[in-house]
Amino acid sequence: MITAETMNKELFKVCCRMLQELNDGHVSIEPNFREDDIECGPPYQFIHDIEFGSDEEVQKLESLIANELEKQGFSTASKRKLSEGTNFQFRSSSSFGYLRLDEMTEKITFGKFRRAVDRSIKEFENKRGLIIDLRFNGGGWDYNAYALASRFVPKGKTIGHLERTRIKGTDEYTPMKYRTVKSRGKRQFTGPIVILTSDFTASAAEVFVLLMKELPNVTIIGDETEGIFSDMYEFKLPNKWKVSLSHQQYFSTDGENYEGRGIPPEVKIVNSKVDLVNQIDPVIRQAINHLEKENNP
Repeated sequence: MITAETMNKELFKVCCRMLQELNDGHVSIEPNFREDDIECGPPYQFIHDIEFGSDEEVQKLESLIANELEKQGFSTASKRKLSEGTNFQFRSSSSFGYLRLDEMTEKITFGKFRRAVDRSIKEFENKRGLIIDLRFNGGGWDYNAYALASRFVPKGKTIGHLERTRIKGTDEYTPMKYRTVKSRGKRQFTGPIVILTSDFTASAAEVFVLLMKELPNVTIIGDETEGIFSDMYEFKLPNKWKVSLSHQQYFSTDGENYEGRGIPPEVKIVNSKVDLVNQIDPVIRQAINHLEKENNP
């Protein structure tokens, strides 16, 4: 498909089609020219692609979620701006808390991230259950995932995951490393927790879910996560285009690797355009029903 006459833009389109075969959001290519009109990445069922294919539809879904929470007795959202475009918000009803986080943000926002988490955990202190909504979370910095998870670990307990890194230029890996997360902060929430996921839930957000799966009070509701745990190994091609590759393997403590397939939910339920017609969010309703059953076995 490539000849000596192929222009840069056409070359980029071909490269994108090659990368899409891998279905890995951490394998990327970035040219040294603008490519806003070219889609380059795996398609998602949840937003911007198959089901909710436009910004307008995504905004309608977000409004629907907010309206559903208010119908279920949740307060107006308290929001914290951690970085441009980040949505960190929390609400509470008389019984339950709700935390929505659309990004694990980057290293430079760690102070803001920690303070926002502190404030939300204080809000949830006396609640009988908590919903953590990661349906719109495409990832960020792993350390923020560890920091957030530490607020749900009971005192004296630890959770963790295994990981190893490909040794450059070989088929070998470094020795397996066990990353542990201990309880941190003045307050922890240790009641029943529901984590909402979609196939857009990715990277550092998946690391958070991988950790939280270790806790017996956590239930995952939604869809399989995207399945891209590895960090991104970056380098440049001879024509100065930037490329990233997945070069790590993450495992649960029992040795399960979810790379390429995602973490499965315990209860599968996904949003669709029908929700916009019916004006209900069945995922939120499923989460609330689960928490109510946990409190009234």
